[in-house]
Amino acid sequence: MRLASGLLPGSASPGRDWHDVLPLDDRVALVIGKVPRQPTEDMAAAVVERLRGALTTQLLQGRGPAETVLALHRYAGYAAEAAGTTLCLAVFEPETRSLRCATAGHPGVLLISEDGCVRQLIGSRGGPLAAGFPDIGGETVETVGQEEVVLQYSIELGRCHPDSGLERAAAAAVAESGPDPRVLCDRLTTSATCPSDIGDAMAFAFVPSTRSNRPFVLSIPAEPARLSFLRRELSAWLAASGVSKEDAFGFVLAVGEAASNSVEHGYDSGRGGGLVTVTAEAGGSGAIRITVSDNGRWRYPPVADHSRGRGLLIMRESMDEVLVHRGEHGTVVTLFKRPSRAAGNGRHDPGGYELSVAKTGEVVRVEVSGELPAASAPALRRSLLTAARGGVFPLQLDLSGVAGDVEGLVLALFSVADAASAAGRPLVLAAPEASPVRDALATAGLHRIATVTDALEPTR
Repeated sequence: MRLASGLLPGSASPGRDWHDVLPLDDRVALVIGKVPRQPTEDMAAAVVERLRGALTTQLLQGRGPAETVLALHRYAGYAAEAAGTTLCLAVFEPETRSLRCATAGHPGVLLISEDGCVRQLIGSRGGPLAAGFPDIGGETVETVGQEEVVLQYSIELGRCHPDSGLERAAAAAVAESGPDPRVLCDRLTTSATCPSDIGDAMAFAFVPSTRSNRPFVLSIPAEPARLSFLRRELSAWLAASGVSKEDAFGFVLAVGEAASNSVEHGYDSGRGGGLVTVTAEAGGSGAIRITVSDNGRWRYPPVADHSRGRGLLIMRESMDEVLVHRGEHGTVVTLFKRPSRAAGNGRHDPGGYELSVAKTGEVVRVEVSGELPAASAPALRRSLLTAARGGVFPLQLDLSGVAGDVEGLVLALFSVADAASAAGRPLVLAAPEASPVRDALATAGLHRIATVTDALEPTR
């Protein structure tokens, strides 16, 4: 789907706006709503986060919009601060172009054809959460036309078009400029005349993508000269599949590294005539899964060779998930990545920890000290993977200096331990027995995928 959003900041904020796009396995959920006034902004934000968590949990269990909104009604019945929340939940299946909607005290989505005709998808509806009887009857399923644009909007945006009305303004924009979601959102937010007491006005608009749904399959001889052809073909398929330029660059980079390894394995196997096979497919939510396989024989690079091992590091830094399976008949690398989302105003690495990296013989040792809250996990993960060259070099961590918050440490260690295990060099973690960090490692179950000990052996 081609998605755009528009936001018109308001001069007042009587409640807390809630809008989100959630890519699921084969569906995309969009929600717009508002929670009632809370004593403080932090309390309002906390209500939004709890509702978002409850909604996401229901959708990930396969629930439809009506069932999900009903669950939120029940939740708000126990959480008084969420009672009175309004929302519109739309769920779109790109593969079939089907759209379902459920509302709670909120207008349903609009479907606007290129000739300006407007129809509203009501779906299952009811009053605000815990304040109105929810209609949980059969959901209405609409098929979105290839030249139709779907508009989902906040109540505030409707108030900003008092003269012509939002539906007429939207229809006029589509009739004039065609089903372009970006133009529609811009027109509705820039041409608005909002009351002085209004909060933020928000809109989502999307059209079904015309991208190709065909999988990508390509086998090339295990020769360096064929890698450029592979990169060109994969780039063309990613573009046709609607992958952003940023994500496509990451895929081509990661696949290039994996294929380069396969070419080298093919030559080292001594069998000649080796093949590198790349397959790729796109999920309904835009997630891409690619496999790179060969019939060669994996060889671990010498630890002393500092120029080696960067391929795995590049792959792991470019992808959400990297799995490596090595067997007697060859190596299979699986790369997975969800669509990137624009960076928000979230927390960054607070920098409350220190790393001391030293190479001892054939092992990389890292002393970690300080506090590691959850926000520090991405930066810590990158630093440790860089020290271990993506898992190629054996890695030992001295955690005796870690104190206070260790949530970021635990989150980062799972990725690092997975990389080490995939490279056949298990991660070693040293933490004093009965210490908070040792307890955190045990609680998280890291001892199942890493070696946990009281202290590292003295260096020689």
